[in-house]
Amino acid sequence: MNTQKIALFGASGEAGRQLAEEALKRGHSVTAIVRDETEFKLKHPNLRVVRGETKKAEDIVRYAKGHDVVIGFHVPSKENPREHVEVARNFIEGTKKAGVQHLVTVGHTFGKLTEGTQEAYDAYKQVTQAQNEALKLFRNEKELNWSYALGVQPERREDNGKYQMSSEIRFANPMGEQRVDVKNFTETLLDEAERSTPELHSHEDEEL
Repeated sequence: MNTQKIALFGASGEAGRQLAEEALKRGHSVTAIVRDETEFKLKHPNLRVVRGETKKAEDIVRYAKGHDVVIGFHVPSKENPREHVEVARNFIEGTKKAGVQHLVTVGHTFGKLTEGTQEAYDAYKQVTQAQNEALKLFRNEKELNWSYALGVQPERREDNGKYQMSSEIRFANPMGEQRVDVKNFTETLLDEAERSTPELHSHEDEEL
């Protein structure tokens, strides 16, 4: 495995920190871009921590430059789900402008419905819609080697009629889609980041 220079955006959450730790254990160099660098306590010789915003396309361009792969975390919220779609667009355009060809984006909420009622599910549907809209942006992207991790829509249980979150995460890329258990998320995400750049959209070539 070749070691890589990873630009990790939105790393201040628990999932981002765990990913940074695992990446460093695997021998990669990590630049963690966070809102407040004083709150990111992880220390390592191959780790650099800087302040930046995923909402600012110019920050993505600035800090992605010189890296082999960009990994971006952004959690869609019920209060402003459309923001997630705009951030996904920022990641796509910013990564390309920075001259990086490999982008891995995480749009999974890692949370659960506060209650399994129909009302809670209806409110959560806006998050699911934002994730699906972001996925469309990625699937229309022809220049990047991309991967996108997103949640599985809550499902109604047959025994009590209430909704529950899935323990799986969807991983989509130009070659298809797979599902993995949440507990294997960090390893799978790094495997995606380490994946060699495939011949994108090879199925289109086959149709010619």
